[in-house]
Amino acid sequence: MADFCSRCGKTLSLIDPLLELKGLRFCEDCYPEVKREHAATSMSEKMDKKQRVAFADDDTDENLRGSIIKGKQALALKETEFKWDNPSLSLIASALRILTEQNKIIMKQNELILREIETRPTPVRSK
Repeated sequence: MADFCSRCGKTLSLIDPLLELKGLRFCEDCYPEVKREHAATSMSEKMDKKQRVAFADDDTDENLRGSIIKGKQALALKETEFKWDNPSLSLIASALRILTEQNKIIMKQNELILREIETRPTPVRSK
């Protein structure tokens, strides 16, 4: 009895290695790519909404300042642990996480700047 690759449709025989993922069978050519896609999807699903949002609209200025300070400290630690001499996929993923954390810090700083600008009175210009 033959089975088919769930991705490309190639005929699989019983002697082919059993390469299954989520109940689907794949050929040797498709399996590595499907496995990478599955891992990426699983990782993104694990991130909860709190991690995807840089800050809540109701965060106080003090909470944002504290979060910026903590974020900078954590980021400095990650950057010192980063090993630039090994270009593996996990290293690239670590670099992307560092960049994401940097962007979150910048977004929080921008929010504080915007709040400060909005609370300042607008100067009246006289002629």
